[in-house]
Amino acid sequence: LSVERSRSTSRSTSPSRPRDPRLIHVLETRFMQNQPDLLRLARARLRLFRTVCLPSVRRQTAWGDFLWIIRTDPALDAAIRTELIEMLRASGSLVYATTKEDEEEQGEEREREQEQEQAKQTKRSDNDNDKNGVGITYLVGSNDNYISANATLSNVRPFDVRHMLSALTSHPPSVLAGKLSSLRELLDELTIAGTQNQPSHPPNVVLWTRLDADDGLHVRYLEHLQSQAVRYFLPDYYSSFDSRPGRILLRNDARAVPYRPPRWTYWCAGTNVDWFLDARRSRGAVYPVEHTNVC
Repeated sequence: LSVERSRSTSRSTSPSRPRDPRLIHVLETRFMQNQPDLLRLARARLRLFRTVCLPSVRRQTAWGDFLWIIRTDPALDAAIRTELIEMLRASGSLVYATTKEDEEEQGEEREREQEQEQAKQTKRSDNDNDKNGVGITYLVGSNDNYISANATLSNVRPFDVRHMLSALTSHPPSVLAGKLSSLRELLDELTIAGTQNQPSHPPNVVLWTRLDADDGLHVRYLEHLQSQAVRYFLPDYYSSFDSRPGRILLRNDARAVPYRPPRWTYWCAGTNVDWFLDARRSRGAVYPVEHTNVC
């Protein structure tokens, strides 16, 4: 479910009308966690992030319909941290424009911020909370992870979105960049929805995707995951995509065969393209890879 649709329907919920479910998609990226002092490695990873990871996420057809949480070591070198923040700002990744006016204003802000980046300012010059639009990307100073295979919180369920939002909003200094007010709004909506849970109401669906800072995604990858999540977990709401990239049309469809949605599932990429340095080539080479044993 798109963020815009979910936000609008949540306000119109009444006792006589079941609330619409939320599809909450978190894209989590780790950058230099537990490696704050490896400056040469950090600069190499910054170049890979700028060249591969950032543009592939920014150009997702589902842009605006997921949260991007980038986790880094709280003690990351200040110059590296500043460069990463300015990189996110210059690309327009921190805030999603919800109106044409917001988009135009953000374009002007990006031009100003690029000038500031060229001047190599070393501290944050704008308050992200003052920007128009919805917060979408956050740089978080934390070595904690919520992905089960890398979880560092033994007393917290993996993929616990409400715990993650509570931890961020209760400790604002940990949010190094991003519109904190949008996280508070989302947490409030989920808290209210949690108090209204009834058997007749479809549950919220949480998608959690990990993307390392030196990797990239096909531009329609997150859109595909979201559509499949609606298809498997919310079959009564699955229809098709409309003409706008990344937006899912919802309608109740009568199904001839009874279907019980699963409680959880994994989606794993069975194919990918690797890039390696090659002594015979000055720019390296790419290799297609197909995994026989996935997940």
